[in-house]
Amino acid sequence: MKGMMVRGVAGLAVALGLAACTNDDTVNAGGDFNTVQANPASLFVSINDSTEVLVRLIDDLNRSTPTKFTVSNVGAGIVVNYDVRYRPDYTQGDTLVVPEIKPQQRYYVVGRANGLHEFTLTSGSASTVVRVYVTPDNLGAALSRTTGVAGDLVTITAAPGTRFSTTAGALSAVTFPSGPAPIVTARAADGSTITILVGPGVGGVATVTNVSYLFAPAAPAVTLSTTNTLTIPPVAFAPTTLSTGTPTLGQAVTVTLGGGLRFTAAGAVLIGGVPAFITARTADSTSLTVVARLGSTGAVTYTGVVLSFLPSVLLTLPSDGKTIVPGAGIALPGGTDIATAAVIALPTAVGQTVVVTDVGPYGAPGFCGGVLGGDTCRIYQIVVPATQTFTFEGNWNTNADIGFYRVSAAGGFQATIGDALGQSATRTENGTLGALAAGTYYIAVAYYGASSYGPGVQPQPTQLQMRFTRTL
Repeated sequence: MKGMMVRGVAGLAVALGLAACTNDDTVNAGGDFNTVQANPASLFVSINDSTEVLVRLIDDLNRSTPTKFTVSNVGAGIVVNYDVRYRPDYTQGDTLVVPEIKPQQRYYVVGRANGLHEFTLTSGSASTVVRVYVTPDNLGAALSRTTGVAGDLVTITAAPGTRFSTTAGALSAVTFPSGPAPIVTARAADGSTITILVGPGVGGVATVTNVSYLFAPAAPAVTLSTTNTLTIPPVAFAPTTLSTGTPTLGQAVTVTLGGGLRFTAAGAVLIGGVPAFITARTADSTSLTVVARLGSTGAVTYTGVVLSFLPSVLLTLPSDGKTIVPGAGIALPGGTDIATAAVIALPTAVGQTVVVTDVGPYGAPGFCGGVLGGDTCRIYQIVVPATQTFTFEGNWNTNADIGFYRVSAAGGFQATIGDALGQSATRTENGTLGALAAGTYYIAVAYYGASSYGPGVQPQPTQLQMRFTRTL
């Protein structure tokens, strides 16, 4: 017994001696546990969403000690919930329980109202304040209207605590799931509203880019959408007025649009699905003067039209049930020889177009077969007041082989205007009357019939159409 006591005392002495001689700098180097550390110390959370905050009581070496915290000074726009199930331990044998005192606690912060809010975490004499930015996840019912027509103005109002960007190069943009992009007509100087002009077929929620938070100006901008939707019906047809719906073949028809519609430079009038020749347009682009192509008849439709207030959106539309049905044509006087050639008035301005339609008979002047090789010809006279250039298109109503030539007053060949296709169902030849000096010229339209091709050739045309467009 005595020996055992000596050994015990000696062991204690050794232990005490070791403790007295230690030189470990980490013993008590961290100081007291007097700092509450929240991770994150500031956070963003959407309305009705939540995010976690982990909390520890630490010393200067970032070591934590088991403790518990109290929550106070909770802002009106947030709710702070303690996670009672965080980090369970096996205690009391095999029972899994969550200790109330542990090295780290977890809280969930729920956003309830936009803005900057705070709450305080305290353990003993130590505390910290956590900043919470509650952000909206949408713009709410921000659209000033939910129905309307193309051309209406709609105002979008920023959600409380947010603003739309008014910074050049980073302006807030507005889009909808369907329809053309709206036109922004006004922006409030403080970024609180955007006013847009809406086009046809716009539908759905409005989505706005570059939305920032007034209570967190340094936070990245976000994209938000409205909770209400806008419905703008599409433009179903073009209100149309015709100078006549039953012109003679080749007669010009003036087509006028209503409903705020305009023709663009690429706009076209289709008759029975076939683009008509355009010979004139009004200064305000509401009307075109057109000539129906040979064989075209029926419903009037349009491509390349726009609403006057939305010129960036091209529309393809039917008319309001209008039709153009050409009747019989008119034969131009003469035309079977140079001496009786019908005179064509060429366009006088660059860009202007003249269309000539003729149903007159073909003749057989000597130069037709002798110079051009055709069976028969039809002759036209043109007078050029100064050097000019024209593009040319010729059309006819059978699959016959037709050629277009420039000849002299004596019937001598001067130039080919259009003769590339031979016998073809295309029924069109194109060419140029280039750099014609001032003077009088003749155009011979030659028909190559049975003498050239034998049995099975197409009959001589009974309808002829020529388009001249001045380019110089």
